[in-house]
Amino acid sequence: MLKFATKFAPEADAFNTATEAGFQYAELWLGAKTLARRKVVASLASQYSLCYGLHFPNRSELDDQDLQSAASLYRDLGCTAMVIHKPMLRRYGARLMTYDRSIRLAVENHRLTWDEFNRWADENAWLTLDVEHFWKLTLRDAPLEELLGKLDKLLTSHGGKIIHVHLPGYLPGEAEHRPLSHAGEAALQILSTFAAHGFEGLVVSEADLPYQNVSEMRRDVLWFDHWLKVYGDGRR
Repeated sequence: MLKFATKFAPEADAFNTATEAGFQYAELWLGAKTLARRKVVASLASQYSLCYGLHFPNRSELDDQDLQSAASLYRDLGCTAMVIHKPMLRRYGARLMTYDRSIRLAVENHRLTWDEFNRWADENAWLTLDVEHFWKLTLRDAPLEELLGKLDKLLTSHGGKIIHVHLPGYLPGEAEHRPLSHAGEAALQILSTFAAHGFEGLVVSEADLPYQNVSEMRRDVLWFDHWLKVYGDGRR
């Protein structure tokens, strides 16, 4: 069964908000400052009954100590995927893997044409599928039916490589990075497509900071519970 997650920078208030809202899974966004306090972050995260994935820094200048800290956090928190952007994979991926060969670096799709998207799916060992990027930037806000068809084919051909999913509440013409619950019926159908293919990784409601409050996040959890009852197997 897929696992519904939120995403935040690992600060105490954010952990409290996520757990108060009812989340059981979280993707932790990492930066150079986070990696510099790796032991503190690991200790803090271990105090909460959450299971974690990690997001490798996007832009920071990183040294070998930073990379070793990222690998240590991955092990300490029992993660099964580390999201990474392609430029950072090219720059740091090989060095990072020297600290832990078991890390599954899941490359995220961004502003890709259809041909580039297919190369992304073919060339990388592990994938983070960002559905918002796919719908808005690759499919150019195609109708929902086309998105669902493309997702079905992608999961049929590359489902074994897709180990992490970003699924904000995006709808064509609307703002990006809203909570998943904001997409209503479309989100129900998208999530059901992943479930139909037996996806078992984290599905992350990747919402911007203004939405990271108990009210909005609790709305997401209730939305997911509704999906489980209507479309899933009823188990979280």
